[in-house]
Amino acid sequence: MDKTELGRAGELALALYSIVSSDGELQLFTPVADDDHVDATAGRRGGVPAIAIQVKTARDVDRGGLVEAKADYPAGHVREHPAFLYAVLLLSSVEIKTAWLIASPDFNRIAYRNTAGDREILEFRGDPLRDDRYSGFRIPPLEIGPRLLSIIDSLQEHVPLHAIGGAAGCWQRAVPARDKGAGRTMQSGPQPPLPRLDFLKEPVHVKSQWASGLFHVSQGHCRAAQGSPPGSPPRSRS
Repeated sequence: MDKTELGRAGELALALYSIVSSDGELQLFTPVADDDHVDATAGRRGGVPAIAIQVKTARDVDRGGLVEAKADYPAGHVREHPAFLYAVLLLSSVEIKTAWLIASPDFNRIAYRNTAGDREILEFRGDPLRDDRYSGFRIPPLEIGPRLLSIIDSLQEHVPLHAIGGAAGCWQRAVPARDKGAGRTMQSGPQPPLPRLDFLKEPVHVKSQWASGLFHVSQGHCRAAQGSPPGSPPRSRS
């Protein structure tokens, strides 16, 4: 796999382990438009994204037996918020061998730092077996979902809008919503109440977790927009 394919495989593996290990209580959303530093957002079932995650995937350890990952930003603009996390995965095949979940304030504090021109580079080098500066963040892969739920529940505030793409951010469920009773994907019929999005301070389009239409977020509420461009009135729902 090339770097892009490995990165995508890591994102899919994180989504799979998160959903399975949380028994579906954790829902992941992926960006429609690419963002340099957010690969997924996550929230409790029936809610809205509360955390943003950047996924870093390695296929093998280096010569020293360490997993390496890098994050780079414009100098002076390293992203930091308790609800912005790094997930570092050792993915040698289809199975996650080792996983680290690190909130960005901790990652920024303990990562090695370098500069290259006008870029600031944060380097992760973690041992998948022995104790080191990252071992406190290393978890069994099947605890990814419960650990993310625990982080969500402990937050004083959700991820801010600017951290998930601002007013242009578009998101879709990592997997289709399911009708647990019938085992079918929900496409029509009565839908659950739309969630409040109190932490959003400006309009944004997000992909509905229940249907295929887009919902326009405004003044802390969602209303059906069915793909209407920003600023246009929502279409009526039939």
